[in-house]
Amino acid sequence: MNISFNMEIFKNFIIAAATFGAAIFFVACDDDDDFKINSRENGGSTQVGVPAVTKKVDQFAIDVLETYYLWNKEIAGDIKRLNPDTCTTPIAVVSDIIYRENGKEVDKWTMLMERLSDMESSVQGNSTTFGLDFAVGTISNKPGEYFLLVNYVFKDGPAAKAGIKRGDIILDYGGQAITGSNVYDIFNKTSLSLGVTGLTSDGYLDSDNVKEIPLTAVTMYEDPILMTKTFDVNGDKVGYMVYNSFDLKSAQTLCDSCRKLKSAGIGKLILDLRYNGGGYVFTEDVLASLIAPWQNVSGKDIFQKNVYNEILTESFKKSGYDLNEYFSSQNSTTIDGKEVTVDVTDANLNLNDLYVITTGNTASASEGLIIGLQPYMNVNMYGETTFGKFCSGWMLAPEDIYERASDYSLIKEWGMYVMVGKFTNANDQNDAYPAGISPKINVEDNPFDGCQLGDENETMLKAVLKDMGKIYPSGTATRASIMQYDTKHIDHRPTGLNILSVKKISQ
Repeated sequence: MNISFNMEIFKNFIIAAATFGAAIFFVACDDDDDFKINSRENGGSTQVGVPAVTKKVDQFAIDVLETYYLWNKEIAGDIKRLNPDTCTTPIAVVSDIIYRENGKEVDKWTMLMERLSDMESSVQGNSTTFGLDFAVGTISNKPGEYFLLVNYVFKDGPAAKAGIKRGDIILDYGGQAITGSNVYDIFNKTSLSLGVTGLTSDGYLDSDNVKEIPLTAVTMYEDPILMTKTFDVNGDKVGYMVYNSFDLKSAQTLCDSCRKLKSAGIGKLILDLRYNGGGYVFTEDVLASLIAPWQNVSGKDIFQKNVYNEILTESFKKSGYDLNEYFSSQNSTTIDGKEVTVDVTDANLNLNDLYVITTGNTASASEGLIIGLQPYMNVNMYGETTFGKFCSGWMLAPEDIYERASDYSLIKEWGMYVMVGKFTNANDQNDAYPAGISPKINVEDNPFDGCQLGDENETMLKAVLKDMGKIYPSGTATRASIMQYDTKHIDHRPTGLNILSVKKISQ
């Protein structure tokens, strides 16, 4: 039986999926690198019906938004809605009052959250996982049913060991059709059975050959560097790297990978950021310093400028902090309580030409990397317009902003990812604002093409290689689905992250 299907995603489904860790924005802070303030309790009688915990959360949200939020002045009137004597739904109120212009949402990322610890692991790639990433769609002639399309799998993860690969289609879960009522189980279960199939030779869904594959989740580090390899293009050695998240642990591995590419003698690099939703600015700085011309790195030229609200700007000024990010041969930060320095000196690629693959999932730190490198080298983009994340955030927990433990003991698990700054490059430009960075050549991601990432015939990579001058023999066209579809990536990692280190500032 042939079933045609159309990839169509509903907004409420995506939002709900985010609740289960698929697209949540967050970041952890260092305890001793913050701006401590005194708790401000509202006077007056206690309103019956507002629990003590909720009142504390209300006050926490007020303090964060008034002090740290980039648009604190613009929403000053709305912050009053978080009155601890009357507000019983602080998460919903924060979501409702974040900055808009002419009724259009500008800040899509600031969020108040009830539990921070679960999220800290995910942003670092540590989670209990099946080790795969996918898009989601609906079956056009079966209303209410979904399918999952595998974008990639992580090396040595359960999915890879079970033989699941890019382009596989998941049609059922535990022998049942995937619907809105059970799709969330796939995000949360530690063991399950997936019905996996593919396309027939003529481009239809092969629903007659569904293989049930059992999977058991494991706790593992999902290395965001999926692969590095080289291609020969008209006698030139071209490097290729698929990089999916700017987590802290990958900073040193990026250095190791670039050192290998340098040893291979590459003169150009294709950086595949199609699934990279962002991450830590520290790691972004490291990768920028690995790619940029050495003269700019050794000269410590400006890579990124940051703009904050008046309160933070004045506090930074008093403390003597520089608000810019710079190229550097050595970058240091604290990871798991230890000071770590990444030295890029012998791994810097000293490039003049960078080729970047992007989609609508390319966000934040990925966009910051592209924007920051533009003044110093030729940055050529291929694929789809990026996500459009033009600002940076901190994750603040109550203990990060209050001096006394008694001020936050009831809400110590809570936190807020709050937009604190806008970034530009050295030329004061940010092409991600307001709707993302457009590519040089438009080409859509197509996991149906029958090729794995890194295959020179894979749709997006092929577009780059052809533009660079690679000649493809006739008869090498990639496989196509006969259906019209619009993929929607469901991130198993946070999307829209551009995480600045929290600097200690004076009152």
